[in-house]
Amino acid sequence: MINKPILVTGASGGIGEALVHSLAAKDYSIIALGRNKEEFEDKFKDLKQCVCLSADLNQLQKIPSLIKKVKSKYGKIRGMVHCAGFDKLGPLYLARIDDISALFNIHVMAPMLMCSQIAKKGNAAEGCAVVLISSLAAHEGAMGHTSYAAAKGALEGYLPSAAAELADRGIRINIVIPGVVKTRMSAGYLDKMDPEQKSALEKSYPLGLGEPEDVANAIVFLLSDDSKWITGQTLIIDGGHMCRKA
Repeated sequence: MINKPILVTGASGGIGEALVHSLAAKDYSIIALGRNKEEFEDKFKDLKQCVCLSADLNQLQKIPSLIKKVKSKYGKIRGMVHCAGFDKLGPLYLARIDDISALFNIHVMAPMLMCSQIAKKGNAAEGCAVVLISSLAAHEGAMGHTSYAAAKGALEGYLPSAAAELADRGIRINIVIPGVVKTRMSAGYLDKMDPEQKSALEKSYPLGLGEPEDVANAIVFLLSDDSKWITGQTLIIDGGHMCRKA
């Protein structure tokens, strides 16, 4: 039975898929959101406490009705994790308005609008928690990722003020900042590296490149009551990359 669900956007992606399975293992109710419903319906067909809904978060104007539909059918929302997103590789001198807008829409505008709807009176269940996903690209030079990095930086800038307002409504919000995790999205640029570049990248991660479950497990903690005194924080999950030896 689905009741007081946790919404997971981008549920068909590497981190999103791992998160759905991790939440199901803890007996949470889950609503998996994504554009290709058939794709992730097959992935989660054995999870009785998971419902799959089609949602194109690029259509920002439809987000209010999406949250209204979820609350009306499944009750107050217990949490939300925004895993949806993409990157657009390219040098900054070739940046296009459409690409920049698309990146900001999915990484910044969509989660901001979802949070604003969840914050409306009567929409959030007790213990509601939100987790957004940023990137190390916002913290270190990432060639070819300027628009993506800027969007993630904007998301992190949103956090302190959002946490202050949401706390008054009993809602917590935190951000996780993963390093390179072996997902379909990261494969897009890992596959473009030559062996020497890939070796150098791997050596910069003392504990190795991440698995989706490494991030999913941290998110589950931030959603749970075990973290009920944590809000407005960013958690770097990077296998020691940022604190490695020079």
